[in-house]
Amino acid sequence: MSLVICSNQVADGQSERQKNSIYKAWSFRNQLSSTYKIPANAQVALQSVKVNVDGRIVLSRQNNVLYQYFGNKLSLDGVSDPSSKLQIEDTVYHPLRLQFLKSTEVGNAVKEFSLSDFANRFRERLSETIYHPNLKEKVTVDLLRNASGLDFLGYKIGFSQHVSGSNTNATLTTAEQNFADYDQYRFRNGSGLWSYNDTHKRLTRNASAHIGSVASAILPDRPLSLNGGDLTVNISGTQANVNASGREVPWAVGLSRYIGQTHDGVYTPDYNSDLSDDNMSVGQLPYMDFGCARNSSGELVVFFTAFDAQAEVTRKYELKYWENTNGSFTSSRADLSDGQYEKVRFTASGEQMKLEIYNAKLDNKANPIGWQVVCSFMDDTQANKIRQFQPIHQACWCLHPVLVVGATATHKDSKMNVGHLKTPPLTTYDVKKKNQSGWWETLELLGRTNWCLNVESRKVLQTTNIETVDQGGLNASGFNSSLSNVLIVDQSDIYKPSFGANAQDILGFNSAVIDTPNTGFGTNLPREFQSNTAPSLESSQAMFVRLDGMNQRVLNALTGQQSQIIGHLPRFDSGQSTGRLYFEPKNFVWIDMDNPSEMAVSDFNLSFCYSNEQFATILTGQSIVVLYFRKKPDALM
Repeated sequence: MSLVICSNQVADGQSERQKNSIYKAWSFRNQLSSTYKIPANAQVALQSVKVNVDGRIVLSRQNNVLYQYFGNKLSLDGVSDPSSKLQIEDTVYHPLRLQFLKSTEVGNAVKEFSLSDFANRFRERLSETIYHPNLKEKVTVDLLRNASGLDFLGYKIGFSQHVSGSNTNATLTTAEQNFADYDQYRFRNGSGLWSYNDTHKRLTRNASAHIGSVASAILPDRPLSLNGGDLTVNISGTQANVNASGREVPWAVGLSRYIGQTHDGVYTPDYNSDLSDDNMSVGQLPYMDFGCARNSSGELVVFFTAFDAQAEVTRKYELKYWENTNGSFTSSRADLSDGQYEKVRFTASGEQMKLEIYNAKLDNKANPIGWQVVCSFMDDTQANKIRQFQPIHQACWCLHPVLVVGATATHKDSKMNVGHLKTPPLTTYDVKKKNQSGWWETLELLGRTNWCLNVESRKVLQTTNIETVDQGGLNASGFNSSLSNVLIVDQSDIYKPSFGANAQDILGFNSAVIDTPNTGFGTNLPREFQSNTAPSLESSQAMFVRLDGMNQRVLNALTGQQSQIIGHLPRFDSGQSTGRLYFEPKNFVWIDMDNPSEMAVSDFNLSFCYSNEQFATILTGQSIVVLYFRKKPDALM
């Protein structure tokens, strides 16, 4: 019997990871100065191990999922009473799922992070999956420490917003055809149908295009800010003439989520229909969440998309703005036939959408009448559901300009242009990449728009249903303080669905739903949530020792493969789970080396792994492994 002592380094004071060497704490090689001979028919046993377990965050499928929520705060007692105790079906919001680990990292794998690296990963994932344009890139995650700054106590998670004062003018370089893909004008760049000048943000209809074709475009580069952002479109003037006196043509202006896929040849949600209220006379239009149009009779028609419970689809509903008590128009639709109206403007204030139109007609003081309100939010009564826009719900958080230029027999090359779009100052935004724009856009890419339908079909958004929801506006600080940030770290029956949430322990919270910030209440930003307890820095994974490059016969049934594991290490040393740990088995487990003849060994290769054979990189500093070798007893031959 002989004893072999192996170690990755001489002393235990070095704690830096030697990632580019053969002396890592979790995988190392000892080169011998002379050949070591192992007798034929030998056995090996693990005598003892000394390691340093770093205080690190260890992620796996068991602690990888949580949800965040931005919307009306729900009642945790489970009672549905829209007047005071909201439940999820009483809102226009839905929990947002996130994983710490990327899809390529999930499976049987284990991923280890330093505290700061995990905080950065957590911040990135929260910001990516918040989807609201005014909350993206406004999330922080910092380490929470004691007064001395030494002891780790958990995390500080902060949510702020791009307030109205930070809105910027959007650069809109991209225009995409957004009606259909089934005729000669199916190309997304508008080829043959229209041209787009990004300097003036101007859409011009091609004079040779068929008069009945829908010349429409969406400008998807940037979203409308929901904190006081506005879209202003010129319909008459130097760069626009669709409503110019003497050459008026049908036109439409609106705001829409970005739709990248067609259904029955049309760019629309798969649960949307081309149904609309009678006598709108606006012809074929692309999908819009909020819109207005000049119809064939020269009238201003205003509309929005909402769920029709009878048809079980979403469709266009006409908004009766002449009954809106905040508006400038009464009795009937406004007449646009004299060319006095030059601009339209949509303004988002939290959950509220307002529409205005600019009247250039001179008043009795020879001044233009100016902006006139077409419609704005009045109250949450059921009767007003068709007199005001529905709330800006979660499925249309990211709204983009939509322009439609019509034609007549004598005017086939009309144009309109965007005056400006006020947008949050985002550094990254891409409607064609997952988690880089809105909730709808990401779910469409994932093929899961059924969750959007779940929100849009709720009773509070149905125009004929008595259930209603209030629409929160902006406070004096320029953001909607009526909506709350909530973390769901374990599965909840209130904030649902929250399937598989399992991050409560790793984040140090003592309840499944975290809905009250430690700081930042009401009109104060940021809203900061702090861990209740210091999260455990121990690994939940079992650790094993491998003797690599030898012939021992071990089967890892988890992986279904032969293994070089020779011993299993417990998770604790006298109750301690991190720092310097020493393990010595009470009984030796002798493993056959499967060598019928003597082996000449010039080096020993040791490594530490988890049950899936992945390196246990949670180790740092000095690792020592002591091995016993012996010739197999005759009685066992």
